[in-house]
Amino acid sequence: MQLIENPNFTIIAGENAVPISQLPPIWQNIAAGLANVGFKNTEVYVKMAQLFQYKLAKGDVDLFNERPELAKFKAAFSQLFGQLAYETLEFYGHDFLIDQYPNFEQILTDVKSKGLEYANEVKVALIGIDLFNEFGYDLPASFYHVHLAPIYRDHVFEERALRFDKRDIEHKRSWDAILHSGKVFAVQMKVQSIASKYGFTYHHGCGCNSHLSSIDAAEGAFNYELSPKKYQRWIRSFIWTAWYEYAFFQIVPNTSYLV
Repeated sequence: MQLIENPNFTIIAGENAVPISQLPPIWQNIAAGLANVGFKNTEVYVKMAQLFQYKLAKGDVDLFNERPELAKFKAAFSQLFGQLAYETLEFYGHDFLIDQYPNFEQILTDVKSKGLEYANEVKVALIGIDLFNEFGYDLPASFYHVHLAPIYRDHVFEERALRFDKRDIEHKRSWDAILHSGKVFAVQMKVQSIASKYGFTYHHGCGCNSHLSSIDAAEGAFNYELSPKKYQRWIRSFIWTAWYEYAFFQIVPNTSYLV
């Protein structure tokens, strides 16, 4: 990372970032307190957005910082990924709006009303509620939608290839980004800990099948608690990972051979 003194840039924690005025309108509204979001520490989220837009739009990545022989490609990279970063922030700015989140209690009521044969769907709804009680609005709405998705399948253990199955095609980019953010292992451990209490585990095949679990049966419950001192760091890491996974989604090579 090379620090550049320029009146068109902002400095955040010693790193270059774009000014708020260069972010998508939804983030400008979030920064101004005009958007109906529920997360805490608005300033932190806005600063992350400023850094993310700068790093992709200016090619401030290890590829160019560590391999000067590739400098000739930096302008093309910046043009492409500056656009993808903007699209990413635009999506997540809206995904953080409160009205985008599931109505958990209504979902639970609906599946309970369908009878005892929907007992597994009830468990998935309860997992969703427990996840929200843990993370609330600190994580985007798509985090909850993807974990509730098995409710709406033929059965909760059904596998679907996000990149190829037309039934989930509209969600493939955002859901895949959330699932890949599970590499932030502390958050993944908490998800699995909650799911295990209902007899389930979540699985994501990171190949081209990219299925959101099938949910599988768990052998037993285990308890995992996020360290309060590290909570905000893990949340920021999870969101940052979701953003770059969303931005890079369409350039990841895929093949139906793996499905």
